Amino acid sequence: MHIPPVWVNAKSDGRAPDGRRLPVSVWGWGNDDGSARKEAANRLQRLLARIGRGEPFPDKYGYGSRPLREEILEIFESEVPDQPAAILTRNSYGVQVMNTARLLFLDIDLQPIPFFERLFRRLRSGRDTSEEQVLTKLRSVLQSSERTTFRVYRTASGFRVMAIDREFDPAGLDARELMKATGTDPAFTRLCVAQRSFRAHLTPKPWRCDIPLPPGEHPRLDDEARRRFASWLTEYEKASTGYATCRYVETVGTARPGGLAGRLVELHDRVTRCSETLPLA
Repeated sequence: MHIPPVWVNAKSDGRAPDGRRLPVSVWGWGNDDGSARKEAANRLQRLLARIGRGEPFPDKYGYGSRPLREEILEIFESEVPDQPAAILTRNSYGVQVMNTARLLFLDIDLQPIPFFERLFRRLRSGRDTSEEQVLTKLRSVLQSSERTTFRVYRTASGFRVMAIDREFDPAGLDARELMKATGTDPAFTRLCVAQRSFRAHLTPKPWRCDIPLPPGEHPRLDDEARRRFASWLTEYEKASTGYATCRYVETVGTARPGGLAGRLVELHDRVTRCSETLPLA
């Protein structure tokens, strides 16, 4: 998995061809302070050279184009040294995320349906059948995947799928084909390749709990920034107790997870509160 533990910021002033000074700031990442500083310095020099040539600032990198700058909360070691099986992180909006090396997650969003089409479906059948249709298609695709058992969950915006008895390579052909067949979010697919891991958020998104985004960003380098974040975290954890992150729907297949996979499934289900009758967030 490519989830850097160390991030270093580098700043300088660039000089445009017309003489203007432009302050710039970049982040570098690595497994230790030295490698992170080297990466930051290299990225800073490339950006300063770009400014000196009169080229525009690059667009803010898209989700899935490089590793995410996230706080590492816990590491689950595998049998292979220096190759963790899973890493728990906290993302930029304060949510706990499970990142896994081989335990596949799929994230399928329900597409918005125009009001009149949704009304027509409800009048025709007495209910909105759009979610049932997506689930039926998803179930059919999963059933066609041989030798694999999947757990299916409902999320606030769609469905989550977890493969519990077979390992997948995040950048492998099997995973990519399954993501395409199930309509997995393309941004999610790109991030899996960039981080060489699958991921699923375990705790509710703050705006769905009527909580603002956390102050500052990781890494928080001074005491005041850490104090403000700790205060936000207390408020967020209190508000999120009234919500579940996903709801268990069904299992497609007959196998049961064992070993570390079983522990990760148990952790996922416990923290997401997927068996409780709570609103999804």
